[in-house]
Amino acid sequence: MTFAYDKDMMLCARQNMAVMIDYAVTWCEIPLRDFYDRWLGSRIPEMFASGHPKFTMGMSGIELAARVMENSGGTLPLDDTYTFPEEDSSYFWAGWALCQYQWYKNVSFASLDKNGLSIERIHALFNPLHEADITKVFDAFDSWYHPRPISLKEQRKLNALTQQELAERSGVSLRMIRAYEQGCQDIGKAEASSLLRLAHVLHCAPETLV
Repeated sequence: MTFAYDKDMMLCARQNMAVMIDYAVTWCEIPLRDFYDRWLGSRIPEMFASGHPKFTMGMSGIELAARVMENSGGTLPLDDTYTFPEEDSSYFWAGWALCQYQWYKNVSFASLDKNGLSIERIHALFNPLHEADITKVFDAFDSWYHPRPISLKEQRKLNALTQQELAERSGVSLRMIRAYEQGCQDIGKAEASSLLRLAHVLHCAPETLV
């Protein structure tokens, strides 16, 4: 199993995502779907999903929530009177569990949301699962998350990358990426190393692209 990034970083990222969602929804009263759509529509999820330290560790969950709102044309106050929930918060848990599952599966947040594991579905699982072992949580999430085969172009767009950006990050030439997307070259016959690099940048399993 290849995780998205280092486990120690995930522990910090998990806390920040939990605070981000709880602060935005519980403290600032933004509807869960509204805030999550803003999250997905910003460029932050791609960097967060790959373990970029600026977003996983370099700012607090409150600052992360404010940045998401700013990047989506909204505003959010930085209220330092916010405190972690004394009792279990379903929104806090949803962010905590979502972050750890994304790290475990090493796929994009957009892929999770598009292929059966919406933030609403995670939140709805709070009551039966918030005290369960993480392996049982993952089993439940696995029962909902069913990624379908997806083209390189679709996966690139899910990650909000241009062809040039994908080429630069993966080390696969722009010419080959264009050929794969246009069907001039069969990506199933790509070198294993190229396929792995593309999958790593796109936060998906290599077989999803074939």
